Amino acid sequence: MRIKLVITGIVACAILAAVSGCKKEEPAPVAPKADQGTASQAAPVVDAANAVVNDVTNKAAAQATAAPEQAQGLIERAKSLVADSKYTEALSSLNQLTTTKLTDEQQKLVDGLKAQIQAALAKATGSDAASALGGALGGKK
Repeated sequence: MRIKLVITGIVACAILAAVSGCKKEEPAPVAPKADQGTASQAAPVVDAANAVVNDVTNKAAAQATAAPEQAQGLIERAKSLVADSKYTEALSSLNQLTTTKLTDEQQKLVDGLKAQIQAALAKATGSDAASALGGALGGKK
């Protein structure tokens, strides 16, 4: 009985070796060659893509140049509003600059104006509160 099992095992191994050794190799796929028609059709597409990239680059450069000028305009507007004692409007004007890239000089101006506005608002709020409190307590007439 053992001999039958050994012979069956050897035959099974021989069959597996024969089947796995008879593998047919297939050649690697060859990439199709580009013909002149495809290259000539691709050229206008490439040119159009380059034109779009150039256009976007030019617009970005123009916006980067215009940003400091717009920022300066808002700063000047805020200065005139502070001079007219319109502090909330001036602060609103300065808050529009939060997303704008400012030069160091512009940033110093904005910080100074904000400090000036906050001081003026605090002073105005303090005097309003004092006059309201004085009136409620029967202050000077």
